[in-house]
Amino acid sequence: MKKIIGLVFFILLLSGCGANHEKSQGEDVSNDNTVTKKGVYVGLADTHTIEVTVDNEPMSFDITDESTTELDNLNNGDKVKVEYEKNAKGQLLLKDIELTN
Repeated sequence: MKKIIGLVFFILLLSGCGANHEKSQGEDVSNDNTVTKKGVYVGLADTHTIEVTVDNEPMSFDITDESTTELDNLNNGDKVKVEYEKNAKGQLLLKDIELTN
């Protein structure tokens, strides 16, 4: 009987931890942390990431649904302005990218 009570307590303990973890994942991005920088478009790193050189440092940005249409018009070496947000996991989420002169 003690084993069953211990097992039930352990399962409830784990399920409570999972609920807190799920809640924090839904709060990844806040509108207050949007950053805008100028840089040079390097290109696609993979199917969902681009690379832009900002302040002589390569930066990788995860492509979001908001930013996919602008990418078709960019070439390697283009000067761009990027608008992005950093989520709780440290990922840089591209919100907007546009050509600059």
